[in-house]
Amino acid sequence: MLTSPSALPVHLYRCLSCGQEGLAQTPRCEQGQPDRIYCPSCGQIYPILASGAVDFIGNPSDLHLSLAQAIAHSPGFAWSYDRLWRPWALSLLTGESFGAEREGKLLTEWVGAADPVLDLGTAGGYWSRLLLAADPQRTVVGLDNAAGVLVEAAQQAQPNWHHYTLVRARAEQLPLASGAFGAVISGASLNELPLDPSLQEIARILKPGGVFVSMHSQQIQGWGQTLQQWLGATGLRFFSESELQQHLHQAGLQLERYLSFGWVAFARAVRS
Repeated sequence: MLTSPSALPVHLYRCLSCGQEGLAQTPRCEQGQPDRIYCPSCGQIYPILASGAVDFIGNPSDLHLSLAQAIAHSPGFAWSYDRLWRPWALSLLTGESFGAEREGKLLTEWVGAADPVLDLGTAGGYWSRLLLAADPQRTVVGLDNAAGVLVEAAQQAQPNWHHYTLVRARAEQLPLASGAFGAVISGASLNELPLDPSLQEIARILKPGGVFVSMHSQQIQGWGQTLQQWLGATGLRFFSESELQQHLHQAGLQLERYLSFGWVAFARAVRS
């Protein structure tokens, strides 16, 4: 289960209405826990969902989703994605043995001791769990725009992860303080996001020298290129190493490492 709402890292939050960095919690409600946070500057209220996630979106109709993004909001997606697809996805896409142990080792090495960490497009929290399994005391904020996947992430949280919290928000409008995060990680999400606005927000919230680690589907040739062109109609975007490097550079992020495994790529960039 997720940590108590009373332990929310409100100092890391940013008001989307006025830009105030550092929010506040309401007193405990009748059930014994806070049910919202608020901006001490403008008074804007952000509710805490039943999953424990802080909701910075509100009305789902305010989301303008591509078909690829909408799938994550469909009933049953969160349970099936995290249990039936994600643990075997890399082995299937790369054509080699690429289980959770290998993926987790690469992730933890590239993130290093960075803290706090934003897991952007967290879905059911797979990458958060890989990090927290290695370091349960690390501060990790899992963020997604789909409420259902955050319920799955909350249910799989371990009781000793005292600094693991969840946020419902958009990648292109992060409700997080500038220069506050040591790392941003994004596992299998970058292809679905509005690329440039999301990278600009990632750079904004990173500390100088902070790292961005992504695992995503890269642009490929041959039969796969035809399939990727078809998938592009759903809102997915595929990019080469050089194209990603250019977009990262424009956002103030310098590509430092890039590993290619067929369909899949891992990238590590540093905020200059």
